[in-house]
Amino acid sequence: MVINLIVLGLFKYFNFFIESFIDLISLIGYDLPRSTTKIILPVGISFYTFLSLSYIIDIQRKTLKANKNVAEVLLSLSFFPIILAGPIQRPASLLPQIGKKREFNYAQAVDGLKQLLWGLFTKVVIADNLAVFVDELFLNYSNYSGSTLFIAAIFYTIQIYADFSGYSDMAIGIAKLFGFSLMRNFAFPYFSRNIMEFWKRWHISLVSWFRDYVFLPFSFAVSWRLKGEKVLFIRNELFIYILASGVVWFLTGLWHGANYTFIIWGIIHGLFLVLYKWQTRPRKRLLKKFKISNKNTVLVVIEPLLTLFIVIMAWIFFRASSIEQAVGIFSEIFSSSLFLAPIKFPKYLLILLLGFIVIEWIGRSNNYAIEKMPFSRHRIVRWSFYYIILAVMFVYSGEGQPFIYFQF
Repeated sequence: MVINLIVLGLFKYFNFFIESFIDLISLIGYDLPRSTTKIILPVGISFYTFLSLSYIIDIQRKTLKANKNVAEVLLSLSFFPIILAGPIQRPASLLPQIGKKREFNYAQAVDGLKQLLWGLFTKVVIADNLAVFVDELFLNYSNYSGSTLFIAAIFYTIQIYADFSGYSDMAIGIAKLFGFSLMRNFAFPYFSRNIMEFWKRWHISLVSWFRDYVFLPFSFAVSWRLKGEKVLFIRNELFIYILASGVVWFLTGLWHGANYTFIIWGIIHGLFLVLYKWQTRPRKRLLKKFKISNKNTVLVVIEPLLTLFIVIMAWIFFRASSIEQAVGIFSEIFSSSLFLAPIKFPKYLLILLLGFIVIEWIGRSNNYAIEKMPFSRHRIVRWSFYYIILAVMFVYSGEGQPFIYFQF
């Protein structure tokens, strides 16, 4: 584990830690020379490092036996569909599939091709088209009104989902063609009613990894050391959750990149998760007192919108290249210029976005949007739908953009 973490720290965080140390020393009046070391980041290093760690930890916990076949182990750590951006399919579930004989399954192949098709569509049509506008608006944010920048934040919210879920769908679909079953990585997260639900639906493989290998072990370790029912007037359960969430979301932000913007993004989500945990009991008592059902129409409408607003605002820090840029964008959004008319965007883009959201909403109960469409029983209609998707990809595919998560 130490070797894995040293390699990850050296390649991904060396310059970040050096720069942070120099900034800290400068606060007390010493100026040190800046590092000029440029280290090339190996593609997918965060993903296969986490796979390696999970393999080692599972063996240590005796939930997995060490595999003596080196080729199978290396394949489980570098399975090509997932190595660049996940899902983080742990060796405990992938190794048994590698070791057994696989035969072609027509139904699985058809399902894989459909998921591959939808993943490709969301990437090249939705994500890549949005990337052009998002890059321009974030780079030159000082030239645009708050209303335009708010739309830019919404566009990035859709872009990163279409980009990352598109990759996951393609990876899972390709794996199905080879007879492998990979875990689901997205479950329509933007339809969540609260921030806790959002993180049960977004990047599921990463969240579950941190839960099993950081959050739960840390929580158990702290709980053994607490005496009494409260700490600092906070009940033990909530106190442990606050500490564990702080550690997990700091690491989650840092995992995404060596930049303070990612750490702030992680802390924002950690804080809102703590707030959600804190208000759970009072909310239940309040709803019970006023006899309001959890399925109340007002709650069903307002809660998802509030959750989505929090997520959109946090994405600004994630997308910004610096804290200064993020603060500048926020200052414009929360100013009088928010009420000015935004710039006009191409009609085709808005139509594509509307169609994408509608299809995602219709298919929200499936593993992916077009897995079981309402018209799937009618062959002519079904195949016409597939060819329409292909035609749209050929006509409206955006400029080739690298996957966002390649940098992580």
